[in-house]
Order: sequence, then structure tokens, then C-alpha cells
Amino acid sequence: MTASSDPGLLALCEMSPLAAHSRFASTDRDEVQSHVAEVFCGHSLSVLNRAAALDAELDHIRLGGVALAIMRYGADVIVEPGLLQDFYLVQIPTRGKARISFGRADAVIEPGRASVQHPAAPLRMHWDAACTKVVLRYDRVRFERFVEGCVGRPLRAPLYLHPEMDLSGIAGQMLLDQIKSGLRCASQLGGAALPPLLAAHLENSLMGTLLFTQPHDRSEEFAGAIDGTEPRLVTRVRDYLAAHADEPIDMAMLAEVAGAPVRTIYHQFKRTLGIAPLQLLRDIRMDRVRRELMDGGADANVTRIALGWGFEHLGRFAAQYRQRFGETPRDTLRRHRTGRMN
Repeated sequence: MTASSDPGLLALCEMSPLAAHSRFASTDRDEVQSHVAEVFCGHSLSVLNRAAALDAELDHIRLGGVALAIMRYGADVIVEPGLLQDFYLVQIPTRGKARISFGRADAVIEPGRASVQHPAAPLRMHWDAACTKVVLRYDRVRFERFVEGCVGRPLRAPLYLHPEMDLSGIAGQMLLDQIKSGLRCASQLGGAALPPLLAAHLENSLMGTLLFTQPHDRSEEFAGAIDGTEPRLVTRVRDYLAAHADEPIDMAMLAEVAGAPVRTIYHQFKRTLGIAPLQLLRDIRMDRVRRELMDGGADANVTRIALGWGFEHLGRFAAQYRQRFGETPRDTLRRHRTGRMN
């Protein structure tokens, strides 16, 4: 896959799944520069061929602290944001290519590869006219809070992520899966806002995938031994999950509740319950979905209820539901609706 785009991602992008949420198109250079600055940051924009006209498009959606965008300029351009300062940036071409100059690094990214930039090094980009990219903008404050919860102490400098990602590797495949989930959710909901639980789940997944799979300057801390035991930790977190399952929850929040780093929480849950904390949260929310299906009236809807509880991949949700309860969600709804009618 190093020389071609992921076919599933390419197909989703060509459906314009984000257009109903935020659609922008323009051929005016000043208008394009102004709008891109609103979504990302201030920058200079130069069209290399004066005879060429911009044919820019930018569709995007907010997933908590992560903005997911599909964009192109339609002309050879130089984009110079300088220091990003307030965000981390991942860029994934689906067509064409771009040359990225990032601090001392310089790389050409094209379908099959991605670039990863942190806030503290100057960025300069040359997009060719054919280049279309999926772009992830990670809010620096939100992302670094997530990291702090994982390592158990404050960050004193930005996280220095490796500047390139091979999308055929584990990190790339996991990130592509999360992006495709976000695009599918946006497509299924049309122009409706994502339910808060669903947006928080996608944000947490995108942050966790980047942090735990892409090499960075704190990788050794994550690979280090986990010590200490606190049986009450599991009980405290489990009680919190049960009481707040209808609210957005991420691992950084659970680290605050437990008073322990994320890795310690994972270790204790695996040893005590045999599952990860967010797997337990999924099971709790699955039980709540079943309760709503059993109690729902004539207007109860499986898709709406599942999305409302944060299950963005409906096919996977249905399979997990059937495995857990021995019937499909629609069977549950139909059976209990029929029982009420009788």
C-alpha cells in the first residue's frame, strides 16, 4: 500500500461525507486563505502558476478536540503556517502528493503515507494541483491533557511524534480505521450533529491511536514496567463508569478518577476483570441500549439509540449485541413492541 491510497478511504472521501456538516468551495485566493485559516491557523498562501486558478474545497467536522477534514486546492500552491503552536497535524493524501518541510525534516507524502507534525517546528507545504488530503487537526490542549493522563505527570514540552507514517503498518491501519468510522458516522447522520457520546468516543479513539501507535519521544515511558497494585482502583473506576455511562468519557478522565496513570488502570483491569476499562464501558452502554429497546415506544429506532450511546459502527454493534444477548437489536425491539401491543 505504499504506492496507493486505501481504497475504502478513497471511496468514502469521494462520497463527500462531510459536506452536509461544513462545506466550503471557492476559486478566490483571499477567500480560500481566510477560510482555511479559520479551520486551522493563519498562514501564507501562494499559487505557483500565475495562470492557474484555484479550485479549492474544504469539508470538515469537529469531533471534540479533533477536526476531521477533506480538502484540496486544485492548483500548485505553497502553504506556510510557520509554527502550528496550538495543534498537532496529521495529513493523509488520497490523490496527488505534497512536499512537507518540517523543521529539519523534508519528505514527499503521497497515497500510502502520512505526515505527522507537532506544534513546535515550522511547517512549509507544497501541494500539487492533483493533491486531495484527509487532515486531522488535534487541539494541543486537549491532546496533551490526554497524554498527561497516560503518563501520570504534566508535559513540559510538546510531544515529538515521528514525522512520517507508513499507512500499511499497524499505526497507519488503525488510524485509517478510526478515520473511516468518523466519515461513516458523518455520512449516516447527514447534516445532524453527532451525539456527544459518539463524538467523544471518536475523539478518544483518534487520540489514543496516534499516541499509542506512532513512535514519539515518550515511547520508552509507555513501554516501561507498570508497578503498584490498588484493588480499590478498579472498583472506583467501575463505579464511575456505571454512574456516568451517558456522558463523554475518555482515559484521561479515568486517570483523574483513579488517581493513577492510564497504563496502570489498563494493567489492573486486565488482571482483575480480564478486559480494558473502555471495553467495560462498551458493555455497560450495550446494556443501556438493550434497556431502551425493551422500554421504547412506537418511535424507538435502533440506529438512533445505538448512535446515541456512542456505537458508531452499526454493523459491528449489531454483531456484538447478538453475541452478548443472543438476538439482534431489531429482534429485541420487535419482540418487546409486539408484547406491548398484545
